[in-house]
Amino acid sequence: MAVLKRIKASTLMETLVATVLIVVIFMISSMLMNNLFSNSLKGRDDQTEEQLNQLVYAYGHGSLGLPYYEEIGDWVFSVTTQNQNGTETARFEATHRVSKKTIGKSVVHAD
Repeated sequence: MAVLKRIKASTLMETLVATVLIVVIFMISSMLMNNLFSNSLKGRDDQTEEQLNQLVYAYGHGSLGLPYYEEIGDWVFSVTTQNQNGTETARFEATHRVSKKTIGKSVVHAD
């Protein structure tokens, strides 16, 4: 029968240190993933862009009464016109109430 070599066992302290290191690495990685996920959700403004595009379309087809003001969720939409040097410019803005983020578009109205 073959003689098996004896494997040196690790001490209790080495086991505890390895366990703590694994737990710390897991905590850091889960916090990082949570932060990335929450930032990706906060940065989404596709629906806001879509609403602005719908307002631009309605303005272009003459079915939008100006000045325009609307609140949808945490977003405040406004459309104003300015007349500079005989050129009418419409400013479309969406402002988030909490973060104060503003998305805007300008359209020059051609007669």
